[in-house]
Amino acid sequence: MPILRGSLEPIARKNTSWLILIAATSLALYIWLAARYSISSSLSQPRASWATLVTPNSQSVALHLGIYLCLTLLYLAAMRLLSSARDEASEFFRYQIGLIIFSWLAFSCALLFVAPAGESHDIFDYLFRGRMMTEYQANPLAEVPDSFGLSMPFTRYIAWRKSVDTYGPIWEVSSAAIATGVREVSSRLGWWDETAANCPASRESCRLLILYITGYRLMAVCLVGLSGWLVASITRRYQPALVPLALAAWLWNPLTLIAAGVGAHNDIHMIVLALLSWWLLQRQHPFWALLVLIMAAHVKLTALIWLPACGLWITWRNGWQRAIKSILAAAAIGLAMSWLLYTPFGGWQTLPRMFHERTAYLANSTWQVVKYQLSDWLGWSTGTAQQFSVGLSNGLAAVAILVIPLWVFNFRPERWRKPPTPDREANTKLWQALTAVSLIYLLVGSFWFQHWYILWLLAPAVLLPKSLMTRFILPWLCLGALCANAVMDFLSVSQLRELPTVQESMITLAIIWGPMLIVSLLRAVGQRLLRREVVVP
Repeated sequence: MPILRGSLEPIARKNTSWLILIAATSLALYIWLAARYSISSSLSQPRASWATLVTPNSQSVALHLGIYLCLTLLYLAAMRLLSSARDEASEFFRYQIGLIIFSWLAFSCALLFVAPAGESHDIFDYLFRGRMMTEYQANPLAEVPDSFGLSMPFTRYIAWRKSVDTYGPIWEVSSAAIATGVREVSSRLGWWDETAANCPASRESCRLLILYITGYRLMAVCLVGLSGWLVASITRRYQPALVPLALAAWLWNPLTLIAAGVGAHNDIHMIVLALLSWWLLQRQHPFWALLVLIMAAHVKLTALIWLPACGLWITWRNGWQRAIKSILAAAAIGLAMSWLLYTPFGGWQTLPRMFHERTAYLANSTWQVVKYQLSDWLGWSTGTAQQFSVGLSNGLAAVAILVIPLWVFNFRPERWRKPPTPDREANTKLWQALTAVSLIYLLVGSFWFQHWYILWLLAPAVLLPKSLMTRFILPWLCLGALCANAVMDFLSVSQLRELPTVQESMITLAIIWGPMLIVSLLRAVGQRLLRREVVVP
């Protein structure tokens, strides 16, 4: 073993040097984003976007997409270097983990200065609804921002003025905590002054708005770090040598960094609870795992897509008797906790309105195209086409999230006569099922798609860091999603802004899924050609 370790050290030293170069180059690119789209300049435009913060021409969009492409290529290079790790006892192994964490912190700090309006306006809705609870004692699950009028601070920046919030009580409590913390900090600094004119008319109001934005971003970044710890802990339990690779796959992914450091999306809150649930499953605590996953659904209901896979895995590993006990106990306590969590926000009766308002919109999905084709070609009414598209997407998703785990876990009568599956193989099957469920949901179940939703797929995928999905396919999907966000921003202010909605949807879909499909096709063709060139004696 010492001889082997000695022979690996030069390789590890060289790989670490390359990692430092990759990290430094990536940091420079993130700093460039912060300089080009500064947060201070963006607040003068309440409905700003990537395009409105610069000259909206082809050179600007090409430069922006070039930065995303460079970040993706650097990410792929880092993954390739880290995939060669072999000896977890090496000093370079520990140094690489430290480098990954330190670089992630540096990347995140740089992104704190990027304008949030380019990536998404969601953060403005978060902070306004947080203020609704702390400053106006209002219920964001029952009241809409429009009821407070445009004279209230920061109302000009929000996007969903006429809709109730679509998130669960755990998120609302977290949001209220951030709003309370920002008020406390700003009061201590002497910055709390709501008598000033609203931003952008007042420098003092804009400074307070930046403080709110930073508070939500710091919470998201901290939760990404906690998620990274869970990813490392899960990976260390079955293959310690892959810890740096898994950490980098999560922490260095450009989409993770931008979604947390710029957008501060609350999907991170759901994901950290989902990862904790899978951490508990790995350690054979089925009741607590299911309960935590139910709590994740009280951030965003999307967490329920993983519930059938987890329940079937528990049954597959522990038998029907123990599984039923765990599932029933978790369901009973979860319902009681759900009732207690929703009670301060008006109870479960607030849910039907939220569901109705959410299903009134289709965006960036195949189902949006289907809706317009049904309306324009077949003459369906808009309401009927909308209802059909949403209903069919939900139905297909429901079937998929049940059938996929049954297939992955091989639920057939002859399986029960086989010996128990080893823990490592069983865990691998669980991560595969969760990843497949997430991918299928994004493909056929999501009638409303945003680029940060890919975090739902990335979270289980990084638990298999050497898989084709994680190392090759997923980075290109992340690139496509980020590029679609930027391209559509620039198109919205160009001469193509009058395009029909269905054509905009088709362009968006092509940009999101195109890079992944093209690269996967090229890889398949390349492998086929290589196999043909093999000469068998």
